Amino acid sequence: MQAPILVMDIAKNDFLITLCNSIKEGAAIVEKDTTKIVFCNAAWLKLFDFDASAEIDMTQVDQRRIIKLTDAEIENRIVTLEREGFFCEQTEYISKNGRSFWGELSIRPFKNKERIYYIVVIDKIDSVKETERMIAQDKQRFDALLEYASMGIIETNSYGEIININLFALMLFGYSKEEILKKKIELLIPTRYHSKHLHHRGHYIAHPKNRPMGVGMDLFAVKKDGTEFPVEVSLSSYIRDNEQCIIAFVSDISIRKKSETEIKNLNDELEGKIEQRTKELKTAIQQLELSKEELSKLLEKEKELNELKSRFVSMASHEFRTPLSTILSSVYLLEQYNNNNDQAKRDRHLKRIISSANMLTDILNDFLSVDKIEEGKINVKYTEFDIQHLIVSVTDEIKNTLKKGQVINYVHDGHSMVFLDPTLLKHIIMNLVSNAGKFSPEASLIRIKTYSDEDRFIFSITDQGIGISKDDQKHLMERFFRGNNVTGIQGTGLGLHIVSKYAELMNGSVECKSELLEGTEFIITFNEKTNRYEKDINH
Repeated sequence: MQAPILVMDIAKNDFLITLCNSIKEGAAIVEKDTTKIVFCNAAWLKLFDFDASAEIDMTQVDQRRIIKLTDAEIENRIVTLEREGFFCEQTEYISKNGRSFWGELSIRPFKNKERIYYIVVIDKIDSVKETERMIAQDKQRFDALLEYASMGIIETNSYGEIININLFALMLFGYSKEEILKKKIELLIPTRYHSKHLHHRGHYIAHPKNRPMGVGMDLFAVKKDGTEFPVEVSLSSYIRDNEQCIIAFVSDISIRKKSETEIKNLNDELEGKIEQRTKELKTAIQQLELSKEELSKLLEKEKELNELKSRFVSMASHEFRTPLSTILSSVYLLEQYNNNNDQAKRDRHLKRIISSANMLTDILNDFLSVDKIEEGKINVKYTEFDIQHLIVSVTDEIKNTLKKGQVINYVHDGHSMVFLDPTLLKHIIMNLVSNAGKFSPEASLIRIKTYSDEDRFIFSITDQGIGISKDDQKHLMERFFRGNNVTGIQGTGLGLHIVSKYAELMNGSVECKSELLEGTEFIITFNEKTNRYEKDINH
């Protein structure tokens, strides 16, 4: 059945002429029998570089084709037009001035006054053809890269199915293309890794990025015959038809691994020889330097002992002088008080003698404590006891030595029972309370706070004394160290050293917070949980 044909009067059809002039493509009206072009728009003339005044027919246009039409092709065009009422093709033309271009030709017939005409439109499609050409070249390059690359290249879809594989990879794994396409990628991975790989594959699909696979890990693949071999794998991804696809680049590193193993064995052997020779050399050097090292140690120890002895003599001569002078003067005055009315004066001087004697005892006890600490002779005896009872007992014992008007305020929070060495803790508390009173003015407040739970015990003491500078705080726990602002106040410089060592023996730490003229706070935190564990281990 013949296709419908448009029927109209060309001479009066301004609409058709206007339509042809309004489109950007080249358009012409051709008389079928004569192939003469009875009208064409400016775009048509520009395409072929034709002169507007020249008579043109379709034969001339067909001659502008780079690949000429055969008689059979011309006949086929006419048959298609009569059968379908439309003909379309893409071909390359060359203009009158020698400029080539690609055009998409479309022809529709119509009838006017029993004569048949064609509406011919040619759309310039150079950019489309260029894009197709570039795509074809890229595909050709990609196929060449894929097939002739010296490493295995495998493409999978988002389901882990192999959709493409190059020749190198086929040879590497021992499969034919028909055997492996549409199979899961896990086919090429040892069975023991399947579960982990499924998880990693899913994660990569969700978060794709170009990267090496298994950084820092040894990766293995498996051939068709079951042989495993070490590989390096790099991953890349791309989108195809709205689906995430993965490209894996696989390298067999068996030879490299073998070489690395051989090199490692050689290095191990060489290092063994070097180590043996080094040991022999070290032994010889040690034997040569042994006497020198021992002598140096002895000299260093002797130097340290002499320094300690010198500091001890200097400190002792200074610290002993005051209490001894007090005792001597009090004894002398006692001899002068013979009357019964002088009993109060005698009692006052006796107290001074007792206080000075106690002071000498304390100094000697500090020296003995330091000596035991240095020699590791302090044995910690953990026991559970009531901390509030101990604190109250110590403060009652020491309050008579405080300055006039000084008051101790004690507050406890938490459990009453603690797990420490009560003797060592008592020494710590007495030392800190004594220091708080010694370095604070009369009528000042000394605050003591304790806190205990299942894991720790915290003791803190705060005074309103002269404070400690930031520089002095760095050396507080050193032997014989005394602050720059305590000149004229009696002390050995050993108390805080002993406190820190006793605290350390009971898994405690000492913290000092102080500003000059704004008082001082010492906080000691004990790890009771560790103490209980140590006692259990020892038993």
